[in-house]
Amino acid sequence: MSRIKIITDSTSDLPKGMAEKYDIEVLPLTIFFDRDEYRDWVDIAPNAFFERMRNSEKLPTTSQVNPNSFKEKYELFLKDYDHIISVHLSSDASGTYNSAVIAGEMIGEDKITVIDTRNYTYGFGQMVIEAAEMAGEGRTKEEIIDRINYLIDNVKTLFVVDTLEYLKKGGRLSATKATIGTLLNLKPILTVEDGKIVAIDKARGMKKALKRIVEIMQEQGADLKGQKVKLGHADNLEHLRDFEAAIEETYGKFEMEEFEIGCVIGVYCGPGTVVIHYI
Repeated sequence: MSRIKIITDSTSDLPKGMAEKYDIEVLPLTIFFDRDEYRDWVDIAPNAFFERMRNSEKLPTTSQVNPNSFKEKYELFLKDYDHIISVHLSSDASGTYNSAVIAGEMIGEDKITVIDTRNYTYGFGQMVIEAAEMAGEGRTKEEIIDRINYLIDNVKTLFVVDTLEYLKKGGRLSATKATIGTLLNLKPILTVEDGKIVAIDKARGMKKALKRIVEIMQEQGADLKGQKVKLGHADNLEHLRDFEAAIEETYGKFEMEEFEIGCVIGVYCGPGTVVIHYI
Protein backbone atom coordinates (compact mmCIF):
# COMPACT_ATOMS: atom_id res chain seq x y z
CA MET A 1 0.00 0.00 0.00
CA SER A 2 1.43 3.37 -1.03
CA ARG A 3 1.63 6.18 1.52
CA ILE A 4 0.19 9.52 0.40
CA LYS A 5 0.79 12.88 2.07
CA ILE A 6 -1.71 15.73 1.78
CA ILE A 7 -0.35 19.28 1.75
CA THR A 8 -2.30 22.53 1.55
CA ASP A 9 -1.95 26.24 2.28
CA SER A 10 -3.39 28.29 5.11
CA THR A 11 -6.24 29.78 3.06
CA SER A 12 -7.98 26.40 3.32
CA ASP A 13 -9.06 27.72 6.76
CA LEU A 14 -9.19 24.26 8.32
CA PRO A 15 -11.08 24.24 11.63
CA LYS A 16 -8.90 24.02 14.72
CA GLY A 17 -7.29 20.64 15.26
CA MET A 18 -8.14 19.25 11.82
CA ALA A 19 -4.62 19.47 10.40
CA GLU A 20 -3.22 17.53 13.35
CA LYS A 21 -6.06 15.00 13.35
CA TYR A 22 -5.60 14.11 9.68
CA ASP A 23 -1.83 14.65 9.45
CA ILE A 24 -2.15 17.50 6.94
CA GLU A 25 0.80 19.82 6.32
CA VAL A 26 -0.33 23.45 6.06
CA LEU A 27 1.99 26.09 4.58
CA PRO A 28 1.08 29.62 5.70
CA LEU A 29 0.73 32.65 3.48
CA THR A 30 2.02 35.91 4.95
CA ILE A 31 0.16 39.08 5.95
CA PHE A 32 1.82 42.49 6.16
CA PHE A 33 0.09 45.02 8.40
CA ASP A 34 1.95 48.33 8.46
CA ARG A 35 5.44 47.22 9.55
CA ASP A 36 4.26 43.99 11.14
CA GLU A 37 4.50 40.60 9.44
CA TYR A 38 2.31 37.63 10.37
CA ARG A 39 2.04 34.04 9.18
CA ASP A 40 -1.60 33.24 8.50
CA TRP A 41 -3.15 31.19 11.34
CA VAL A 42 0.26 30.96 13.07
CA ASP A 43 1.18 34.39 14.43
CA ILE A 44 -2.25 36.01 14.75
CA ALA A 45 -5.78 34.73 15.35
CA PRO A 46 -8.62 35.86 13.06
CA ASN A 47 -10.57 37.73 15.76
CA ALA A 48 -7.52 39.85 16.71
CA PHE A 49 -6.73 40.43 13.05
CA PHE A 50 -10.25 41.57 12.16
CA GLU A 51 -10.35 43.89 15.17
CA ARG A 52 -7.15 45.52 13.91
CA MET A 53 -8.63 45.79 10.41
CA ARG A 54 -11.64 47.64 11.74
CA ASN A 55 -9.39 50.21 13.41
CA SER A 56 -6.96 50.70 10.52
CA GLU A 57 -7.15 53.14 7.64
CA LYS A 58 -4.76 51.09 5.53
CA LEU A 59 -5.58 47.68 4.10
CA PRO A 60 -3.03 44.96 4.93
CA THR A 61 -1.31 43.10 2.10
CA THR A 62 -0.56 39.42 1.61
CA SER A 63 2.20 37.31 0.12
CA GLN A 64 1.97 33.84 -1.44
CA VAL A 65 3.92 30.79 -0.34
CA ASN A 66 7.14 30.76 -2.39
CA PRO A 67 8.40 27.79 -4.46
CA ASN A 68 11.36 27.10 -2.14
CA SER A 69 9.05 26.62 0.84
CA PHE A 70 7.09 24.03 -1.11
CA LYS A 71 10.27 22.37 -2.39
CA GLU A 72 11.63 21.95 1.13
CA LYS A 73 8.40 20.35 2.34
CA TYR A 74 8.08 18.11 -0.71
CA GLU A 75 11.64 16.84 -0.31
CA LEU A 76 11.11 16.27 3.40
CA PHE A 77 7.91 14.24 3.03
CA LEU A 78 9.04 12.22 0.02
CA LYS A 79 11.54 10.55 2.34
CA ASP A 80 8.62 8.79 4.05
CA TYR A 81 5.76 8.99 1.52
CA ASP A 82 5.33 7.57 -1.97
CA HIS A 83 3.28 10.46 -3.32
CA ILE A 84 2.22 14.01 -2.37
CA ILE A 85 -1.11 15.59 -3.27
CA SER A 86 -0.84 19.35 -2.85
CA VAL A 87 -4.24 21.08 -2.76
CA HIS A 88 -4.61 24.87 -3.06
CA LEU A 89 -6.86 27.88 -3.46
CA SER A 90 -7.85 29.26 -6.82
CA SER A 91 -4.92 30.39 -8.96
CA ASP A 92 -7.03 33.45 -9.84
CA ALA A 93 -6.54 34.73 -6.29
CA SER A 94 -2.92 33.88 -5.49
CA GLY A 95 0.33 32.68 -6.99
CA THR A 96 0.52 29.98 -4.31
CA TYR A 97 -0.72 27.27 -6.69
CA ASN A 98 1.90 28.29 -9.28
CA SER A 99 4.60 28.19 -6.60
CA ALA A 100 3.57 24.63 -5.78
CA VAL A 101 3.68 23.68 -9.48
CA ILE A 102 7.19 25.13 -9.86
CA ALA A 103 8.39 23.23 -6.78
CA GLY A 104 6.86 20.02 -8.10
CA GLU A 105 8.63 20.46 -11.44
CA MET A 106 11.94 20.93 -9.63
CA ILE A 107 11.55 17.56 -7.91
CA GLY A 108 9.68 15.44 -10.44
CA GLU A 109 6.00 15.56 -11.33
CA ASP A 110 5.57 11.79 -11.11
CA LYS A 111 5.76 11.97 -7.31
CA ILE A 112 3.70 15.14 -6.76
CA THR A 113 0.20 16.10 -7.87
CA VAL A 114 -0.65 19.80 -7.48
CA ILE A 115 -4.33 20.73 -7.68
CA ASP A 116 -5.94 24.12 -8.33
CA THR A 117 -9.32 23.73 -6.59
CA ARG A 118 -10.79 26.91 -8.17
CA ASN A 119 -12.29 27.71 -4.77
CA TYR A 120 -11.56 29.59 -1.55
CA THR A 121 -11.41 29.14 2.23
CA TYR A 122 -13.19 26.00 3.50
CA GLY A 123 -14.81 25.57 0.10
CA PHE A 124 -11.58 23.81 -0.76
CA GLY A 125 -10.56 23.09 2.83
CA GLN A 126 -13.24 20.38 2.91
CA MET A 127 -11.58 18.83 -0.16
CA VAL A 128 -8.31 18.73 1.77
CA ILE A 129 -10.01 16.98 4.71
CA GLU A 130 -11.65 14.37 2.47
CA ALA A 131 -8.36 13.74 0.67
CA ALA A 132 -6.58 13.21 3.99
CA GLU A 133 -9.32 10.88 5.25
CA MET A 134 -9.02 8.81 2.09
CA ALA A 135 -5.22 8.75 2.33
CA GLY A 136 -5.54 7.49 5.91
CA GLU A 137 -7.85 4.72 4.70
CA GLY A 138 -5.21 3.58 2.21
CA ARG A 139 -7.06 4.72 -0.91
CA THR A 140 -5.05 5.14 -4.10
CA LYS A 141 -3.87 8.49 -5.41
CA GLU A 142 -6.20 8.05 -8.41
CA GLU A 143 -9.22 7.59 -6.12
CA ILE A 144 -8.28 10.64 -4.07
CA ILE A 145 -7.68 12.83 -7.12
CA ASP A 146 -10.98 11.72 -8.67
CA ARG A 147 -12.82 12.67 -5.48
CA ILE A 148 -11.17 16.09 -5.35
CA ASN A 149 -12.06 16.72 -8.99
CA TYR A 150 -15.66 15.75 -8.26
CA LEU A 151 -15.77 18.26 -5.39
CA ILE A 152 -14.18 20.97 -7.54
CA ASP A 153 -17.10 20.60 -9.94
CA ASN A 154 -19.80 20.32 -7.29
CA VAL A 155 -18.95 22.42 -4.21
CA LYS A 156 -20.99 25.63 -4.33
CA THR A 157 -19.91 28.78 -2.52
CA LEU A 158 -22.17 31.72 -1.65
CA PHE A 159 -21.26 34.59 0.64
CA VAL A 160 -22.17 38.10 1.68
CA VAL A 161 -19.83 40.86 2.84
CA ASP A 162 -20.96 43.04 5.72
CA THR A 163 -19.30 46.24 4.52
CA LEU A 164 -18.17 47.66 1.18
CA GLU A 165 -15.24 49.42 2.82
CA TYR A 166 -12.69 46.69 2.12
CA LEU A 167 -13.78 46.20 -1.49
CA LYS A 168 -13.18 49.94 -1.88
CA LYS A 169 -9.81 49.90 -0.09
CA GLY A 170 -8.70 46.92 -2.17
CA GLY A 171 -9.57 48.70 -5.41
CA ARG A 172 -12.39 46.28 -6.29
CA LEU A 173 -15.12 48.92 -5.95
CA SER A 174 -15.06 52.64 -6.72
CA ALA A 175 -15.34 55.10 -3.84
CA THR A 176 -18.55 56.50 -5.34
CA LYS A 177 -20.25 53.10 -5.59
CA ALA A 178 -19.05 52.18 -2.11
CA THR A 179 -20.48 55.39 -0.64
CA ILE A 180 -23.84 54.93 -2.36
CA GLY A 181 -23.97 51.27 -1.37
CA THR A 182 -23.14 52.08 2.24
CA LEU A 183 -25.84 54.78 2.41
CA LEU A 184 -28.40 52.29 1.08
CA ASN A 185 -27.08 49.55 3.41
CA LEU A 186 -26.51 47.30 0.40
CA LYS A 187 -24.87 43.93 0.98
CA PRO A 188 -23.41 42.27 -2.13
CA ILE A 189 -24.05 38.54 -2.56
CA LEU A 190 -21.18 36.77 -4.26
CA THR A 191 -20.32 33.34 -5.57
CA VAL A 192 -17.36 31.52 -7.11
CA GLU A 193 -17.48 30.73 -10.81
CA ASP A 194 -14.52 28.88 -12.33
CA GLY A 195 -12.17 30.19 -9.69
CA LYS A 196 -13.30 33.81 -9.86
CA ILE A 197 -15.41 35.73 -7.35
CA VAL A 198 -18.53 37.09 -9.03
CA ALA A 199 -21.29 39.35 -7.68
CA ILE A 200 -24.71 37.84 -8.45
CA ASP A 201 -27.15 39.87 -6.34
CA LYS A 202 -27.51 42.33 -3.49
CA ALA A 203 -29.91 43.05 -0.64
CA ARG A 204 -30.56 45.84 1.83
CA GLY A 205 -29.31 44.69 5.21
CA MET A 206 -27.53 41.54 6.29
CA LYS A 207 -30.60 39.56 7.35
CA LYS A 208 -32.30 40.11 3.99
CA ALA A 209 -29.07 39.17 2.23
CA LEU A 210 -28.84 35.90 4.17
CA LYS A 211 -32.45 35.05 3.31
CA ARG A 212 -31.73 35.88 -0.33
CA ILE A 213 -28.84 33.40 -0.31
CA VAL A 214 -31.24 30.70 0.87
CA GLU A 215 -33.57 31.62 -2.02
CA ILE A 216 -30.64 31.33 -4.45
CA MET A 217 -29.85 27.90 -3.02
CA GLN A 218 -33.43 26.84 -3.72
CA GLU A 219 -33.22 28.26 -7.24
CA GLN A 220 -30.08 26.19 -7.78
CA GLY A 221 -31.88 23.07 -6.57
CA ALA A 222 -29.72 22.63 -3.47
CA ASP A 223 -30.52 19.49 -1.48
CA LEU A 224 -28.86 19.53 1.94
CA LYS A 225 -29.87 16.01 2.96
CA GLY A 226 -27.05 13.58 3.53
CA GLN A 227 -24.28 16.19 3.60
CA LYS A 228 -22.57 18.33 6.20
CA VAL A 229 -23.03 21.96 5.16
CA LYS A 230 -20.11 24.29 5.88
CA LEU A 231 -20.97 27.66 7.42
CA GLY A 232 -18.22 30.20 8.07
CA HIS A 233 -17.80 33.74 9.29
CA ALA A 234 -15.23 36.49 9.62
CA ASP A 235 -15.67 37.52 13.26
CA ASN A 236 -19.46 37.60 12.89
CA LEU A 237 -20.96 34.76 14.92
CA GLU A 238 -24.23 36.68 15.43
CA HIS A 239 -25.04 36.76 11.72
CA LEU A 240 -23.85 33.17 11.33
CA ARG A 241 -26.62 32.22 13.77
CA ASP A 242 -29.09 34.33 11.75
CA PHE A 243 -27.97 32.46 8.63
CA GLU A 244 -28.42 29.10 10.32
CA ALA A 245 -31.97 30.10 11.33
CA ALA A 246 -32.77 31.29 7.78
CA ILE A 247 -31.61 27.97 6.32
CA GLU A 248 -33.63 25.98 8.88
CA GLU A 249 -36.78 27.95 8.00
CA THR A 250 -36.57 26.54 4.48
CA TYR A 251 -34.74 23.24 4.82
CA GLY A 252 -35.50 22.21 8.38
CA LYS A 253 -32.76 20.84 10.61
CA PHE A 254 -29.54 20.19 8.76
CA GLU A 255 -26.08 18.92 9.61
CA MET A 256 -23.59 21.76 9.84
CA GLU A 257 -19.89 22.32 10.35
CA GLU A 258 -18.76 25.79 11.45
CA PHE A 259 -15.44 27.40 10.58
CA GLU A 260 -13.72 30.75 10.81
CA ILE A 261 -12.52 32.66 7.77
CA GLY A 262 -8.80 33.24 8.19
CA CYS A 263 -6.74 36.40 7.93
CA VAL A 264 -5.55 36.17 4.31
CA ILE A 265 -9.04 35.56 2.92
CA GLY A 266 -10.30 38.17 5.38
CA VAL A 267 -8.07 40.85 3.84
CA TYR A 268 -10.21 40.74 0.73
CA CYS A 269 -13.69 40.12 2.11
CA GLY A 270 -13.36 42.09 5.36
CA PRO A 271 -14.73 41.38 8.84
CA GLY A 272 -18.40 40.49 9.07
CA THR A 273 -18.48 38.23 6.03
CA VAL A 274 -20.67 35.11 6.19
CA VAL A 275 -20.26 32.17 3.77
CA ILE A 276 -21.83 28.82 2.96
CA HIS A 277 -20.30 25.88 1.09
CA TYR A 278 -22.48 22.95 0.05
CA ILE A 279 -22.49 20.18 -2.54
